[in-house]
Amino acid sequence: MSSPALQPQPLADHPAPASDVVIVRWPEEAESIPRLRLLGRPRLLLVAPHATAPDTVDCDEDWIRLPAEDADMRVRITTLAARALRHSRPPQAKGDGRLTFRGSWVSLTGAEEALAQVLSGNFGEVVDQATVEAAAQSGRDLSANALRVTISRLRKRIAPLGLVVRRVHNRGYVMDVG
Repeated sequence: MSSPALQPQPLADHPAPASDVVIVRWPEEAESIPRLRLLGRPRLLLVAPHATAPDTVDCDEDWIRLPAEDADMRVRITTLAARALRHSRPPQAKGDGRLTFRGSWVSLTGAEEALAQVLSGNFGEVVDQATVEAAAQSGRDLSANALRVTISRLRKRIAPLGLVVRRVHNRGYVMDVG
């Protein structure tokens, strides 16, 4: 049984992960779009047959005119979800003991949060070993073994968010989507 701290917690304004595509009827439900954009939720707009097509350049938004074939809808939804995953906001460790990502969060210890801040701040990029060690130290003198244990614990904490921390041999570590 997992501890509650390892379970992703939804944020108050984020009821579901951003990878879930929201279907919006255009123009009838157009007023919901600004909030969905703010929340970073990908949207597929179903455009009414005689409505003017929406002007959108957001990579989290696409549209299809009704009536549409089911196969076309599935392809649009799948493509939009994949694009949203690639372009989503990186995880954020803001100093409040949580790591937030795609509308959910997990709690972190102080040492885990220090590591998460440097890794999420360079999301998808290799952070050199010295920088990772300095972040983990945070005023403490950690042994190499203690650093490995802290990274291992961070990996377990962030796994429910779909995140991983990988070691890049002789270089450092990278936080990315699993």
